[in-house]
Amino acid sequence: MEQTVASCFELYLARSDLRPASVRFKRQALSHFLKWFGDLPVGDVTPAVAEDYRTLLVKGRSKRTANGYLANFKPFWNWLRRHGKIAVSPFDQVRAFKLTEPVRDTFTPAELGRMMRVADGLWRARICLGLLGCRRGEMLNIVAEDVHLDDSVPHVLLTPKAPGPDRWGWELKDHAIRYVALPEAMAFDGCVVDLHGTIRSLPGPYLFLEERYWRRHVGKDWVADPTGNFQRMFRAVQRRAQVTPRRFHELRAAFATAMITAVGLSRAADALGHSTTQLTRKYDRKSGLSLLADVGLVARKCYLS
Repeated sequence: MEQTVASCFELYLARSDLRPASVRFKRQALSHFLKWFGDLPVGDVTPAVAEDYRTLLVKGRSKRTANGYLANFKPFWNWLRRHGKIAVSPFDQVRAFKLTEPVRDTFTPAELGRMMRVADGLWRARICLGLLGCRRGEMLNIVAEDVHLDDSVPHVLLTPKAPGPDRWGWELKDHAIRYVALPEAMAFDGCVVDLHGTIRSLPGPYLFLEERYWRRHVGKDWVADPTGNFQRMFRAVQRRAQVTPRRFHELRAAFATAMITAVGLSRAADALGHSTTQLTRKYDRKSGLSLLADVGLVARKCYLS
């Protein structure tokens, strides 16, 4: 009897080295497939079914979200092909939706200065870590032993963690151990943050997390957001500073934009922990505007004679 999509999917998850967040997202993608088409034998899934899946994904959700489901579901079909369970992936010709969103505005120095003036020490440190390329999940899982302020080059060493009496389990994105620089101070439109002094004042073991949150989760296998709603808390800081609310991840984009300008795309990718410069390019908030400026300059000159 031919194996079904659901049974093969469980085997795929068991044999893959995936973060818990990725597993959850992939299971959601599978649940949508099963709801719409049932648990078909894998050999009965045709390109037409794959295209219908793509079409249904975008009904009631954004194209960006639909693309996320596609990106998490297509590798399963490639895995089936590599393991000889199907001859050709029915998703080979399924393309992501083209996004027609305007270029996002990143934080300006004036906005960052206003946020720093209204933020407490913990939020100042959090914003600085975001502006040094740290993801939200990475930052919330930094413990005192990860921070090396007295090293010749002060830094944070981001590592996975096993659950224990004062820890919960955590896995890094792409399982890649990486470093985050920690300058002694950072300046924002006339507001100077003593980053080393601020970090030294934070209690442990989780430096960038309030005690009430880490005590609630110690010993658990994996915690996505120990605060319960970190983005809401960040929006509150931005509203107090009269800044248009953006995601915390936009701080990482601000870092990427600054790094690309200062050291180039390849070095910026290394600093961000990206495997390809194509991914880094998506974080560049100046590239679109720079292209428009170049087009304008060429258009003014190229038709003169």
